[in-house]
Amino acid sequence: MGIITSSALLFLFIGEKIVTTELNYIDGDWIFDLETYPKVFTFAIASSDGKHSRCFEVSNRLNQTQDILNCLRYLAQKKQRMIGFNNLGFDYPVLHWIMEQAKEAKRNGHEYYIVASEVYDVAMKQIQSARDGFASIIKAEDEIIPQIDLFKINHFDNKARMTSLKMLEFNMLSDNIEDLPFPVGKILTNSEIDVLKVYNMHDVLETKKFYHHNISAILLREDLSKKYNYNFMNHNDTKIGKDYFILELEKHQKGICYTQTKFGRKMNQTKHKSIKLKDCLFDYYDYTRPEFIALKDWFSKQTITETKGVFTDIEEYKLGEVAKYAEMETKRVKFKTQPTEQDKQDFLKLHPLAWFEEDELKALETVKDSNGNPVKEKYIDEKNGKEKERVVRVPKKSYYGCYRVASCLNVVINGFRFDYGTGGIHGSVSSQIVRVEDDEYMIDADVASMYPNIAISNNVYPLHLGQTFCTIYQDVYNQRKSFAKGTPENAVMKLALNGVYGDSNNEYSPFYDSSYTMKITVNGQLSLSLLYDKLLKNIPDLFIVQANTDGITVKIKKKDRDTYMKVCDEWQKQVKLELEYAEYDAMYIRDVNSYIASYTNGKKKFKGAYVYDDLGWHQNHSAKVIQMAASAEMLDGIPVEEFIRNHKNKYDFLLRTKVPRSSSLVLVKELEDDDTEETKLQNICRYYISNNGGSLVKIMPPLEGKTEYRRMGIDIGWKVSVCNNILDFDWDIDYDYYISEANKLVLT
Repeated sequence: MGIITSSALLFLFIGEKIVTTELNYIDGDWIFDLETYPKVFTFAIASSDGKHSRCFEVSNRLNQTQDILNCLRYLAQKKQRMIGFNNLGFDYPVLHWIMEQAKEAKRNGHEYYIVASEVYDVAMKQIQSARDGFASIIKAEDEIIPQIDLFKINHFDNKARMTSLKMLEFNMLSDNIEDLPFPVGKILTNSEIDVLKVYNMHDVLETKKFYHHNISAILLREDLSKKYNYNFMNHNDTKIGKDYFILELEKHQKGICYTQTKFGRKMNQTKHKSIKLKDCLFDYYDYTRPEFIALKDWFSKQTITETKGVFTDIEEYKLGEVAKYAEMETKRVKFKTQPTEQDKQDFLKLHPLAWFEEDELKALETVKDSNGNPVKEKYIDEKNGKEKERVVRVPKKSYYGCYRVASCLNVVINGFRFDYGTGGIHGSVSSQIVRVEDDEYMIDADVASMYPNIAISNNVYPLHLGQTFCTIYQDVYNQRKSFAKGTPENAVMKLALNGVYGDSNNEYSPFYDSSYTMKITVNGQLSLSLLYDKLLKNIPDLFIVQANTDGITVKIKKKDRDTYMKVCDEWQKQVKLELEYAEYDAMYIRDVNSYIASYTNGKKKFKGAYVYDDLGWHQNHSAKVIQMAASAEMLDGIPVEEFIRNHKNKYDFLLRTKVPRSSSLVLVKELEDDDTEETKLQNICRYYISNNGGSLVKIMPPLEGKTEYRRMGIDIGWKVSVCNNILDFDWDIDYDYYISEANKLVLT
């Protein structure tokens, strides 16, 4: 893309605000954002190099239609590119409509003027289409000006990763976090329009900041698009991998993924009404431990009609022999009254291995006869010795039907619990530090590209894709190894290898075949179980530290290392998979998902609650000093309190919260006369725990049929100071909060 030198462009930006020149950018990229209200429309735009920015306005006081159209014509004619945040879902369709309206007016010989109310109506329809699940998107080939959507390429359109620009402002350590200053649909005054324009440009500059973090991702998509003559520009990583794989399949065998019909392109899939898992199992399992034998037998007897939740909440009678080795919890169902024999029989039909219990309560109840009348008894009054009569009262009782349930399919071996599920096998010691002694090794063995290699090695494929699928899978795997790490080719191959398995259980994908999904996931778990079986058989005092989707971490005596390696070598030959090894000198394990692993070479791996340095953009970056302090105490022996009180990066103390537009946030401060003062805050709020702040309260709408608004405290028991503007941070930190939270993570 060309360097910006046009005098026409400079004319467009007379009176602009010149921002800091950037070093990390792509020539010809322009970051933009729109704001739409019933009586005002604003369009802010800035060059990626930081040299140019401007906010255009259309309102009753000012109509800059021609400036806007000149800007858009320049971008289109010079083949510039527009960058936004959710611009494919909102901003660009609105701009596209404006450009189409201008074209139509020109064809009819009219001069076009943007009407803010019309733009607002178009914007509201666009928002509603997204809410309905069918957002009106302009196809890439129909775009007048090419678009890149940072929201899309970061996969923030995935429900589990949904992230707003305001959350990114927090995670990017922005000096000022600004929320939309006025409710949608408000009629703005002139002074409010001025505020809106400042906010609009603020969003553009924050989007530009995020753009600079995404340069390498954009360049990767450029390289891939050129190399494969396919538009990857707004693909998330997973979609890049899946689409590349589809391209390769179609290149090898045209029509394998999609069939052309007179009604258009039809996706090829394999659908099953039910799946017999015995038909999915490989034939190389030769377990010796009864727990694993029972587990394999259980799998071979299952017929499933869906793949989600099939290994969870399994009642004891459905576990068969596995029940002998599974950890279960007892469910108690309370009867309203003492159950009759018929009640018990009905309950046993639902829960065949159930039993019944009754609890005696402190409260008393009146005994009644068959007619419902109180039963009375005579007694001697100790005070006067006279005979009297009273109602018979006995302790109340509660009656329960009880049965046992496994929260997930599991077996317990030597006190270690292995959990099984569609996501893979899991297990871990918890709340302890595992260290190696002088005569020990702690070895982590992971299967290389486990799911792809299970398919390749065992010739497993979605039925409709046939042997071609495995051929391409093998080719992609081999190709990846031929490209250096960090190259676009290596990246796309990795994405392709990892993206296919998950999509095999996606009913909107041409890889869809749930039988393939089960073959991969069930055999992956059973294969690793076979490794555990063989290791336990040959190394009786082996200590299992962790089990995860694609590997196992164990502690062994140094004298057993040769045996360990021999068992692993034999297992690799048997199941046709390859292990990769790493050694730890210590693991600090809170649970299976949260731990610190210390490698013997000095490197560290942080997971879950201990991560603070490599958090994803969609994750919460709040109060990272807590994880830092806990890690410093465990790894370096620096006491939590000493670390926190001496830490000087103010951003590491900041927290954030967000409430939906239907709710609100207030800061409640106590006054000297025992009264309180409430200050309404913006819905996205950055704050820190302080000594002299106020209480943070979320106010929610009334429940249906109620009139009272609900109030819920945030960080109850602690005072907070708001600092959406970082200049409001004054080091009035209540260190006790951070110290107490960090101590919760410290293992001893």
